[in-house]
Order: sequence, then structure tokens, then C-alpha cells
Amino acid sequence: MVKQVKSNRTATIAVVGSIILAVILVLGTVWMGYNAKRDTEDAVRSVSLLYLDELAGRREQVVEKNLQDKIQTIRVAIELMTEEDLSDKVHLEAYQTRMKQLYHLDKFAFVDTDGLIYTSAGTDNNIAD
Repeated sequence: MVKQVKSNRTATIAVVGSIILAVILVLGTVWMGYNAKRDTEDAVRSVSLLYLDELAGRREQVVEKNLQDKIQTIRVAIELMTEEDLSDKVHLEAYQTRMKQLYHLDKFAFVDTDGLIYTSAGTDNNIAD
């Protein structure tokens, strides 16, 4: 009977120990999976932010280059302007038409201090357009 009690006790301890070990393994696996998921999300976020920063930097360079090109175009166009081009409205409009064609511009206008806009098609006072 003592052997049977010892055997039952040993079996109980083995079962309880196995259950505790299984619980530890399951909880450890869940905890490691959670940490792996969190670390993966952090890595993806970091790479995404790095990628977006790089895209923004390149876009900034493109916009800056385009702006510099437009500024240079305006400077050259102003240098090409003569006193005759400013002599009257007809000559100014003809000059603007030439500049639009020469530089393939959609719009080329001058705005005076009162907000009057001079275009190749005439004058306008609606600055929003």
C-alpha cells in the first residue's frame, strides 16, 4: 500500500508538474509572439517613416528645382523686356504673348500695386482667378 501511495503521489506530482510546464510553455509562447508582433510593427513603422522622409526630401528637391527654373525663366523674360514693350497696353500684351509662347507658359501676367492684373488678353481685377 505504501508503494501504491508513493506511486499515486509521484503520478500526481508528475501530472501537476507537466500541467505547470505546459502553462509556462503556452504563456511563454504567447508572450514571445506578442513581443515579436510589437517589434515587427515598430520595425515596419520605422522603415515606413524613413521611406516617407526620403520621398518628402526628394519631392522637396523637385519642387525647389522647378521653382528655381521658374524664377530663372521670369528673370530672363524680364531682361528681354524693352522700353517699347512697356510703351502701351498693346505692346505689353504682345510681349506677354511672346513670352508665353517662348517658355510654354499657361499664364504670364503682371500685377500692379492696386491689384490690377495685366495679361496677354487684357486687364482683370479678380486676383482669385
